[in-house]
Amino acid sequence: MKQSQMVVVAVAVVAILAVSAAAAFVLTNEEPKKLRMATTTSTQDSGLLDYILPTFESKYNCKVDVIAVGSGQALEMGKRGDVDVLMVHSPAAEQIFVDGGHGTNRTQIMYNWFVIVGPDNDPAGTRNATSAKDAFQRIYDNGTAGHAKFVSRSDGSGTYAKELSIWSSIGYNNTTVAAFSNDWYKQPGRGMGEVLDMCEDMNAYTLSDDATYYSRVDVALIPHLNITKQGDSALKNQYSVILVNSTTWHHINKTLAKDFLDWISSNAGQDLIKSYVKYGHQLFTPNAPGYASATAITGFVDIGRFEDVTAGTSGVPDAKLMAKDMRAVAPRGEAMDGA
Repeated sequence: MKQSQMVVVAVAVVAILAVSAAAAFVLTNEEPKKLRMATTTSTQDSGLLDYILPTFESKYNCKVDVIAVGSGQALEMGKRGDVDVLMVHSPAAEQIFVDGGHGTNRTQIMYNWFVIVGPDNDPAGTRNATSAKDAFQRIYDNGTAGHAKFVSRSDGSGTYAKELSIWSSIGYNNTTVAAFSNDWYKQPGRGMGEVLDMCEDMNAYTLSDDATYYSRVDVALIPHLNITKQGDSALKNQYSVILVNSTTWHHINKTLAKDFLDWISSNAGQDLIKSYVKYGHQLFTPNAPGYASATAITGFVDIGRFEDVTAGTSGVPDAKLMAKDMRAVAPRGEAMDGA
């Protein structure tokens, strides 16, 4: 072979190798896929998403764009096809959403508990309440008498839906609740973390999920708020994942959405949820269909007392001591404007 031909062949080989290397680089460094997820402020404010999502993103080379709003707003976003997947905790509204053809594959993935929290001095005496209903009645009686305040989410969230159901159980329908005096019943339309911060500043009560409460306690943001009523079976807080209907909305990333559902309901995803602990408490209990953990579930409440809940938790310490035993007492901040 002539020298000139050898040069041409060598150049061709180098070019082929360069193209192959470039192609391999592109394949191994492709842009991450994107999953749009609407979820509740409690999963965001509790820190759970920051804890679990990096594992999913790494496994599937993707980026999850999280929109944290109330469950009602999240479901509306699903109806409009604005997101690919939902993680919500408003069972009745979820069923309506699915029955209306807006979503599929609704799957329970975890639960925690709603709790009633209030100020140190508990002016409504909710620690002595026999039930959540009794606690709300005490808050109403003392609120209307000028002795207590309550801050409502009032934002269409699953927490707000639970609050309204408790008011309804003692005879106050949604219209009546909306008309409660602003002197004692505040309706800011805020997320859970912000509402807890308002209660700290205003010496007020609220209904909270325990995960967000403990996350706020863990960083000393609400040193004067205590769990004053817990353990009522009516306060179970179930979370589910729903895929937005890709038949209606063809732009939905149905493959990645299904990957997320499969992952979070798998043993790996469920074990990761279970391992999330703040202030000495497991914040969420995984309960996807078929999940069976090898270790006992822990938590602040004896969940073995309730129906459809796995047993195996420690006893229930006094609510006030439990909420205060590891907290340093901090000086109370100034009241918020308009409090």
